[in-house]
Amino acid sequence: MQQIQFPRTETFLWYDLETFGLNTRYDRIAQFAARRTDMNLKPIGDPIVLFGKVSDDYLPDPLACLVTGITPDDNKERGLCEEELIRRINEEFSVPRTIVCGFNNIKFDDEMVRSTLYRNFFDPYEREWKNGCSRWDIIDLVRAAHDLRPDGINWPPKNPETGNPVFKLTELTAANHIEQVGAHDAMVDVNATIAIARLIKEKQPRLFSYALNHRSKEQVKRIVTTPFGSPFLLTATRFTNPNGCSELVLPITPTIDIPNTFICFDLSKDPMALISAKDDYSSVDGLFSLAVNRCPFVTELRANFPSDEAFTRLGIDKQKCLRTSELLREHPLLIPKLRIAKQKDEFPVVNDTDFAIYSGGFFSDNDKKQFDVIHTTKPDERLSLSLKFEDVRIQEMLFRQVSRNYPEALTETQKKQWKSFCANRILNPPGNVMINWDFFNRKVDERLSSNETTPQQKLVLSKLKKYGSDLAERIFV
Repeated sequence: MQQIQFPRTETFLWYDLETFGLNTRYDRIAQFAARRTDMNLKPIGDPIVLFGKVSDDYLPDPLACLVTGITPDDNKERGLCEEELIRRINEEFSVPRTIVCGFNNIKFDDEMVRSTLYRNFFDPYEREWKNGCSRWDIIDLVRAAHDLRPDGINWPPKNPETGNPVFKLTELTAANHIEQVGAHDAMVDVNATIAIARLIKEKQPRLFSYALNHRSKEQVKRIVTTPFGSPFLLTATRFTNPNGCSELVLPITPTIDIPNTFICFDLSKDPMALISAKDDYSSVDGLFSLAVNRCPFVTELRANFPSDEAFTRLGIDKQKCLRTSELLREHPLLIPKLRIAKQKDEFPVVNDTDFAIYSGGFFSDNDKKQFDVIHTTKPDERLSLSLKFEDVRIQEMLFRQVSRNYPEALTETQKKQWKSFCANRILNPPGNVMINWDFFNRKVDERLSSNETTPQQKLVLSKLKKYGSDLAERIFV
């Protein structure tokens, strides 16, 4: 067997998505942009910009289109079908020793990519670990720089309504005189993200290196130890307040049903609410779950770091928090109670194969071999393959995958079946998806008739109205 030759050094692949909606299980990619750099953030090769088509079983969110300025008709000629789009994206992500990163990508963009890989029979997770690859997200690095190492960086004015610090990419670039003309264009946002990363690396190199070196779950687990491990400083959006985004927290126990997830307690909160709780822990203020595989920014308490000055500036009473942690350690029975307590499901179960990436479990090795057969078979022959699948999701997924990407490959009977599916999907989308036929048309018409709508926005809305009209002729007639 030929041994894989890895690149001598790692590279960053900075990326951003513009999408036709905000539901990572359901919505589609409108634009993908990426730029590869070396570890010193110097560009390697040409930037990559790809666009995605949508299929007839899907309606975009008009509000999302107004933000990006992209409509389905804009991508009709320049766009790739979803299978080809995600194949190209996955190839870039899977270049050996690639660190795929962005700005708030792990909670949104990465989830969108996972779902798109899943729908098209590609492994949703391999690119995150195979061949020395990994992923990163710098948004919590930015928050940590504000909280722990703010010098040398201009911070945007605080939110006038809440008094909280602002970490929007557009505000950060403006405050630091970084050009970002055309925000919500994916390539513009990629360049802005690289510029912010370069700023922190230049002004606070030790913090940058620390975050980069602690991006893996293995490194995070060295700090997040259980049961009742040492308190650590966690920097996250959940803690955002006028002082910053960090709090001292206590790791208590791993969860039973969610891998790589730990139950923690915010030590600034009242411990008696946790100690006295009976069965329902969901309403206990300060109790939360931490996913160690999502690059959380965790800081181990050391002799002089974070400094007393930093704790004071953040409004954290360090000694009180440490006393709270000792009080909780006196109640070891909390551990079995919390382990069996039902965890809040971040992605509620929807009875539809498109939403079953997590609820349906991993595909077997045998089914993965069949996926290779699917990808190497011509589209017009895929639905006639005599393949035996172990997973009950796959047969329906295969029909949808071929129909969405290659509707011209369907037989007349299959076209009728697909048309019926599309009509039902547009009228009655699954789960809590709000963008149905009535909602789409109502929002487009409301915005078109509004005096507050700009001429550029009206152009986008006019394209959407035409797209809806053309779609109706295809699936409702």
